[in-house]
Amino acid sequence: MDAKLGPAGLSAAADSNAPKVRRSDREILNLLTKRAKTLHLGIANYCWFTDPARALCLKLAGTPTATKPLAGMCDSARCPQATHHPCHRPVWAEHAEQTTAFLGALGPTRKTERARLQADLDRAQRVMAAIDAAGHHQQHEQA
Repeated sequence: MDAKLGPAGLSAAADSNAPKVRRSDREILNLLTKRAKTLHLGIANYCWFTDPARALCLKLAGTPTATKPLAGMCDSARCPQATHHPCHRPVWAEHAEQTTAFLGALGPTRKTERARLQADLDRAQRVMAAIDAAGHHQQHEQA
């Protein structure tokens, strides 16, 4: 469950992994009005903080009763309330590029650091692949 793309649910005819496409600005405004208190914009994701019990950041911090997400603790690739969108891809791409550079600079004795950075790079690549796949799917939906 690395990257998700839409909190609004799926249409009956859509593939179970496909995001729901909103057809008009009015639908988007209606959704935002309903979700205004739950949407938190992040640099690399959107947080739809609808259920504190499901928020990974609160679990990691040991504060399950908090009323707002902890953006600094966010692991959006693992949190069920986080979504990734095409506008977030450049952040993930830059992260992957920097991580690749660090991996290339590590000597052979740095096995612990290499394993941690490789896992981080793999996560960034999975998120980018999911964003790309959803963008490709949305292009077909709009055609």
